[in-house]
Amino acid sequence: MRGRGWALAALVLVTATLSGCGHETVAQSVGEPGRPAPTGEWLSTSVTAGGKPKTLVSGTRISLAFADGQIRADGGCNTMSGPVRFDGGVLIVDQLAQTDMGCLDGRNEQDQFVAGLLAARPVYRYDGSRLELSTADTDVVFGPKAQVRPAAPLEGTRWAVTHLTQGPPPTASADPNSAVSARSAPSDAYLQFAEGKLTGSDGCNSLFGDVTITGSQITFGPIATTKKACPGISGTDKLRAVLTGAVGWHIDDNVLTLTNADGSGLQLQAPADTSVVTPPCCKPLVTGSPTPQSASEPPLNANTAEPADAPPGY
Repeated sequence: MRGRGWALAALVLVTATLSGCGHETVAQSVGEPGRPAPTGEWLSTSVTAGGKPKTLVSGTRISLAFADGQIRADGGCNTMSGPVRFDGGVLIVDQLAQTDMGCLDGRNEQDQFVAGLLAARPVYRYDGSRLELSTADTDVVFGPKAQVRPAAPLEGTRWAVTHLTQGPPPTASADPNSAVSARSAPSDAYLQFAEGKLTGSDGCNSLFGDVTITGSQITFGPIATTKKACPGISGTDKLRAVLTGAVGWHIDDNVLTLTNADGSGLQLQAPADTSVVTPPCCKPLVTGSPTPQSASEPPLNANTAEPADAPPGY
């Protein structure tokens, strides 16, 4: 699931008030005492509602994760979490804490669908390789996350930069759920790693440099750029500033998160999904017109070269 960057911009407590409704009657009649409880991380492979296939928002899946008596769910925008128990073949979630981010294109409604499914005490069927949740009018089948959508590889993938982020430094003693803010990255910015080298674009100029990848860190050497002027494009300096020194990295599905020692970061997306990602780390995006970079703004750092063309070997 998501890493430490998850920021609970606000918590909404969703209380499931359950009675002897039709859903529970169906569940109890089908449930089997002693059925093994699901574990691990799961992504939806099919969704049926009202007897018909339900189409999810493009580029999204319903995700569930189970660990230490807790469930974590994501319908495409917000993350929900809370205690879970299994009784007589029924999945029981009485309360969910939910992040409070606004998302467009039907993703908020999809969150409500997932919350409603979990509150309805669905029957679950689980055999270790397949998980199914069913109520009187809804059926969702899940497969293991690693099989349904394996994480994109760091090297060899063209990572589109989608957001610039800012949060507390990773080594800070503050609450790990401290808010992380995000704003949209310059259009067409991307990074690609291969054989110890970085290539890419900050949305205006091409980028070139050497990198060393060790465990969960990428160490960036000096980053060289081309010298094009791009009036009206902002954020290029902030993007390049992240690519300095030792930077932490984490991949979840097709989303790459980079976090610098000062808490600045990038979120990037592999091309498998063409939909715009909702930052898994962040409170709602900053809105409004971008502020053009000042012509008098100092350069990123004195060691950054600015060749007109790519150096040999890139």
